[in-house]
Formats: sequence, C-alpha cells, structure tokens
Amino acid sequence: MLKSGTVLKDRYEIKGLLGAGGVSQVYAAYDREGKRTQVIKEIRNYHKDQVRVMVQKEAELIQRLKYPYFPALEEVITGKDVCYLVMEYLEGETLEKILQRTGPQSQEDVVCWAKDMCLVLGYLHNCKPPVIYRDMKPGNIMLQPGGNLRLIDFGGVWEKRNGQKIPEVSLGTKGYAAPEQLAGEEVDARTDIYGLGVTMYHLLTGKDPRQFPCEQYGIRRWNRRLSRKLEKIIQTCTRKNPKERYDSCEELLSVLKTV
Repeated sequence: MLKSGTVLKDRYEIKGLLGAGGVSQVYAAYDREGKRTQVIKEIRNYHKDQVRVMVQKEAELIQRLKYPYFPALEEVITGKDVCYLVMEYLEGETLEKILQRTGPQSQEDVVCWAKDMCLVLGYLHNCKPPVIYRDMKPGNIMLQPGGNLRLIDFGGVWEKRNGQKIPEVSLGTKGYAAPEQLAGEEVDARTDIYGLGVTMYHLLTGKDPRQFPCEQYGIRRWNRRLSRKLEKIIQTCTRKNPKERYDSCEELLSVLKTV
C-alpha cells in the first residue's frame, strides 16, 4: 500500500486511499505537472500472466472507449510486480456510498439511473467485438454533482472474441454476478442485465443481495409502495436462466420507460 506523500515518477503525489479490491488499491494523487487531482489504481502481482493480461486489456479498452460515461486514462506506469493506471479524477459519490449514507433510494431516481446504465451497457455490448462489463454494482457507479452518472472500474471487462476462453480472474462480485459468470461459463449482455437488476434491487430496498437474494425476495416485500411492474422487471432481469431474462439493454430500457 502506498503511503500519503509518496511520489511516483517525480510527478504524482499520493494524497490518500480511496478504496481497495481483491488485487488493487485506488488512491487520490496530485499531479504536479498537470496541477490537478488524478486517480491512481495500483495493481499488484503484475508478474503473473493472468493479471498482466487483465491490466493490459483494461488499459487498452479505456483508451479506445469514446463515451462520456467513462473516465479517461492518462498514463500507465509499470514495474516488476506492480502497475499503476493514472486516470481522470471524477467529482462525486458512488451510489453505494449514497445508499450507505441515506438509505433506500426513491423509485424515480433508481429508474432514472437504470435507464442511463442501459445506455452505457448497451454501448459496450454493441462494440465490435462486444464488451461485457461483468461487475455492475452500486459501488461502480459514480453520481456527479450535476446529476450525471459515470461507470468506473473496468478491471472485470471481457471482450467476446470468437475462440477466446474466459479468464479465471475478476469473476465479479458475489451477490451481483450472474450464476453463469460465477460458474465460469459463457457470458453475454444478459450477464450485465442480471447485475443491473440486482443493483436496482439493492438501491430500492437497501438490502444486501448477498444476504437477501433478489431472486427470492421481491422489492415489494420490503416496501409495498414500490411498483408491481418494477418488481416484475427486476425479477425478469435476475432469473437464474439467462434465456428467461431480457435479451438486450435496449429491451430493458423500453420496459423501464413504462414504469
């Protein structure tokens, strides 16, 4: 873990830890040359082939994506056993932190956010080759002061290229990841739709899906004022069998517009 005051490349001064995951830590840093705050994602075990390939794919993908919902990648710094991704610092708060701070969110806000995420995920799924995000959850969605959403953390992304095997790392977050994803099976757009359905469930109810699986507990069990139609939409998103979910984010967006 990097200590506050550490300087990378005589340029980036670490200011503090923002968060941590399985193989990475995320820091706020001051860019002395650019005179602005940046985010630095530190990935350990970079000597391992699987980790190195995962990081390279994440960096390449972020550099290719041209969409306002994603942070920009500024620089990649590599070492023997560690790699640092220097990325745009985003003002705002994750939906996970908002949920922790204020409790269950309003149906109006959650439906609005879900519509935006349908556009984001639909953009990824329609890339050539298709990109599956694989880690949709409140902690990876940033709400900015102006109300815009940004999708963060691309460590779990997977490009669906013919003949490529799914890597054994970054299997997503239990409770949010679809059954086929956790089992290491084929993933597609419906995998992300599952994660978005669980995300809506968590934001609406405040109930941790790892303790209260949304396949077993409808949103109206926790709040009878929530829409029956929205409950059915979330249940369809989170079916265990991918064939029983919505086929695309475009289809999901269409039904969300009727709530």
